[in-house]
Amino acid sequence: MRLPGSKSITHRALLMAALANGESTILNPLRAEDTLLTAGALEQIGVRLAWGEDSLRVVGPQVRWSEPSAALHLGNSGTSMRLLLAFLAAGTGKFVLDGTPRLRERPIGPVLTALAEQGVGVRCLGEQGYPPVELTGSGLKGGEIWIDATQSSQFLSAILLVSPCAQRDVEVAWMEPVASLPYVHLTLRMMNQFGIAHRWLTPNRVLVPAPQAYQPRTYQVEGDCSSASYFWAAAALTGGEIHTAPVSPDALQGDCRFLSILEQMGCRITWEEDGVRVAGSENLRPVDMDMNEMPDMVPTLAVLAALANGESRIHNVAHLRIKESDRLHVLALELAKLGVEVTELPDGLIIQGGTAHGGAIHSHDDHRIAMAFAILGLRVEGIEIHGAEAVAKSFPGFWEEFARLGAGGIG
Repeated sequence: MRLPGSKSITHRALLMAALANGESTILNPLRAEDTLLTAGALEQIGVRLAWGEDSLRVVGPQVRWSEPSAALHLGNSGTSMRLLLAFLAAGTGKFVLDGTPRLRERPIGPVLTALAEQGVGVRCLGEQGYPPVELTGSGLKGGEIWIDATQSSQFLSAILLVSPCAQRDVEVAWMEPVASLPYVHLTLRMMNQFGIAHRWLTPNRVLVPAPQAYQPRTYQVEGDCSSASYFWAAAALTGGEIHTAPVSPDALQGDCRFLSILEQMGCRITWEEDGVRVAGSENLRPVDMDMNEMPDMVPTLAVLAALANGESRIHNVAHLRIKESDRLHVLALELAKLGVEVTELPDGLIIQGGTAHGGAIHSHDDHRIAMAFAILGLRVEGIEIHGAEAVAKSFPGFWEEFARLGAGGIG
């Protein structure tokens, strides 16, 4: 199976290319609901985009930025909202950012606080610390910026991404622990790839010299490990095999480490020239996992745990409650409908595996819930998924790929 481009990397590549002086080409970009929302917002402020069959040309505007005639509507894309807030502050103009009712429940306070301390005008138009928000930018001053990223690494990635655009050097520091820390390393590595230098001062402080200019380039987006996880899990549950590409052992994405969990559960992992092969087991072992650094893998792990022989524990992922849905609650609720014994904890789940029966579950408009429960249906007859169209957020071709790989009974 050829994987779609990484959602996280596509978002960041779009923004870095838009900040560069010149034309960039992004190869294997993800063209899905979330990344199209970011792309659409960029076009509203003057960035020129041209989609090809498997590429995207990006040309940043001469003036940062053109004020849009309407609010930037970002659906339920938390990544778009948080990264674009800081991105817009790197230029001048007044902007309103808004989204769906669910996006209005997802916090952005730490980004707003950091921007306000940089002299950016921020005004929440509803509840304080949440969208919709009006932003009046005139550039970033630089200096020291402290970020509370305990709820989301995106708060920290947003500030790091625009730090090179400040008037003077920026020291970005943060409180620990950071939720989903690998995404911060991903952001910094991509900044390097686009020509931006940085230096670690301490384990929670980075110096970004400023001003620096992002360099236009041709950038290859690696395959999405989050999307791959559903097909790795399909092999795990059925005792089958799948080869996924392009992905490598040194992938930027932290979610690639989900493969090590599959090994613990009894799967065989083999790296090949252009990708990875996963061979599954019909007798999966339970696990006890701290999933703080790869929270998007929790729905996939939860459905595997439902059929593993014994008790599995998933913990240190309280930040899953502010995703597209309250994923901890939704997983507990929907698994219980299928006869799986689940204990919902403030920061995780305890799942008694081994038995499950068919039933109707709801995606709660969450793409990862829909895709994870599809995998469960490979072993459990009679799984109905309502709201299955939610997969468009990150993987529009999911159901076609699922059917192509031999999953019968899709209707």
